[in-house]
Amino acid sequence: MNEAEHFRIVTEATLEHPVGRVAASHDGQRIFAVTAWSLFGNGEGPPGASMLDGRTGQVLWSTADVLCFDVLFAPDREFFVFTGMNTADERWVALMRTDTGEQLWTQRGGGFLELAPDGKRLALIGVLDDGAGGEFAQNMVLDVPSGAVLYRQGNSMTRPRFRSDSALLCTGCPSLVDLATATPRWQVGDHTNIPSAAEFTPRGDGVIFASATTGTITTYDLDPDATGAAVARGAVAAPELANINTWFESLFYSPARETLVRVGNQGVALLSVVDGGVRRMLPVPGNGPFAGVFLPRGERLAVNVAIPPATEPAGVSVIETTGDSVVWSDPGHTVWHLAVSGDGTTLVTGGENAVRVYELGTPARSRRDCGARIGAVSASDSAAGIVAVAAEAKLVVFRAATGELMLERVHPGPIGTVAVSPDGHGVVTGSSDGRCRHFDTLTGARWTARHTGAVNAVAVSDDGTRVATAAADRTARLFDRAPGADPENVTELWSHQHPLAVTHVVIGPAASWVATAALDRKVRILLGTTGAEVHPPFEHDAKIRGLCARANTLVTASEDGSTLVIDAATGVRRLRIEHPGPVTVLALAPDGSLLATAGGSTVDLLRIDGDREVLVHRLTARATVNGLAFAANGQLIVSADDSVVAVIDPVSGREIDRFLQPMPMSHLAAGADGRVIVGGCTDNVARVYEVDDE
Repeated sequence: MNEAEHFRIVTEATLEHPVGRVAASHDGQRIFAVTAWSLFGNGEGPPGASMLDGRTGQVLWSTADVLCFDVLFAPDREFFVFTGMNTADERWVALMRTDTGEQLWTQRGGGFLELAPDGKRLALIGVLDDGAGGEFAQNMVLDVPSGAVLYRQGNSMTRPRFRSDSALLCTGCPSLVDLATATPRWQVGDHTNIPSAAEFTPRGDGVIFASATTGTITTYDLDPDATGAAVARGAVAAPELANINTWFESLFYSPARETLVRVGNQGVALLSVVDGGVRRMLPVPGNGPFAGVFLPRGERLAVNVAIPPATEPAGVSVIETTGDSVVWSDPGHTVWHLAVSGDGTTLVTGGENAVRVYELGTPARSRRDCGARIGAVSASDSAAGIVAVAAEAKLVVFRAATGELMLERVHPGPIGTVAVSPDGHGVVTGSSDGRCRHFDTLTGARWTARHTGAVNAVAVSDDGTRVATAAADRTARLFDRAPGADPENVTELWSHQHPLAVTHVVIGPAASWVATAALDRKVRILLGTTGAEVHPPFEHDAKIRGLCARANTLVTASEDGSTLVIDAATGVRRLRIEHPGPVTVLALAPDGSLLATAGGSTVDLLRIDGDREVLVHRLTARATVNGLAFAANGQLIVSADDSVVAVIDPVSGREIDRFLQPMPMSHLAAGADGRVIVGGCTDNVARVYEVDDE
């Protein structure tokens, strides 16, 4: 199961009150734990609420005599919205400051909440005690800054849902509301005291509506017909909808809208939205109400039920929505409620008087124990699916998809560098014995090129025809990938002498140029055909720590605190970017528009496609950064001297995923096409992660 790659417990806290409802801020840094309304059926004891630090479990503030219906954090976590009641049965909805509990406004009433993605509107399914809404649960929209009621319409028993652009709202009537005008586009009817579920389609071009009354799942168009009536795009029968609890939260969809969860007295059914059939059945908890929450990515559901052969208390399990497998579980403790952070990195459980906070990660697609300390990693494009690892004096080559060993070769001395051809047919190593070795992954055949000093860096051209080396003997050399007449002593196409040892080498498009960095603190651009210097060298004031290229954009990183952005085709230095301290790691986005640099625990994300650099985000990692890589979808991967690798959205600067390992990752690389990420960890295991195209 590799549970250490799926989750780890960050903190636990025991509170003075029962924990029947929990909520997490978008980044998981704040946790709200509160006694639930008694009709939820989860525990007895003195009512109360506590705000916790999500990393330490420290209680930041608490209050007594509070029972909760529902709670949601604002996207920026500065505020949260609470609805509940006190021991005098007085109900209220309030906007509160997260770190102090100060109430900014209140409305008398209660219900279940949904916050617009932009944080400006609050939807409520419930009742306000102003006499205007009647006795049944009504759909309402409130202005978040002021608490003013903007809209009321229709009765149902499910949370209204906002579209991702916050412009439209669908309700469990069902109805569709245009929030710009606060008027319904269409309404089918009411579902008073009858469970239903409404949600926008993944593309936001329709509304999916499930009804326990009709036992159907119907998709409606956004626009009504000429008479103003809703237009049904299609419908499927879902007979299991009839076997439902007549209560709120008895129906809810997965993020991808592929699965509908139906909670019943005799069991929990996971239904297909496509055909209405049962994908999976779950038992009901033995010691309280069912709790379930989907993780933001994929079709995975966290639940508080004991999946056989587990026994009570069930704790928490994460399952797939089809089949009968359990992705991971943490049994042996009581769970009454579950919440997941918006970025998908944190799962929170509450039960009895306890809160438990889990850090979540995307597990590796494959892994390979290399049996020795890993010194370098490289990967082909995803189609070829080949990973090469330098493990002290041993080369290990395996399949990215499965971890299956393809090739293993022991060298006379430690291997310091490794590269894989884009097609996966060739693996190149450079070692301390002064040899560059090329291995054919299909036949195992090899050729060897000889330097008179340790080989510090190797590279393969994007067309797979050339191999470049940088060595301590002060030379950079270029070789044809074909073995030549003497495979034990291959002759270079050219060799270029440097004043001091050469430490880095990269190859331009179709081997049109080769760039080197040497201990004389200079970067040189050499003609791909002859090795002659085609432009004056570019100089730093201290040691050069990094060199990378995308197309003809060449970027350097130095301990002098600067990075140079160079047009390698023309020899023009486009930018010199100054940083607060030494720059030790860098990476270029696939299109060359974004540059990521790191020194210590600081990561800078810069736009470099204009006349001047623009700092997009400055981020702080958990520890000293040792690797940066961009995936094909533009996401930034950050590894540090820590067991968590962060996946960063370059637009928001937020962490959107994590790779967890039992021990820190020491080496990081992206495949040739950026669709796989390879990490070498200090437990001697190389792990491969897949990256979505979008």
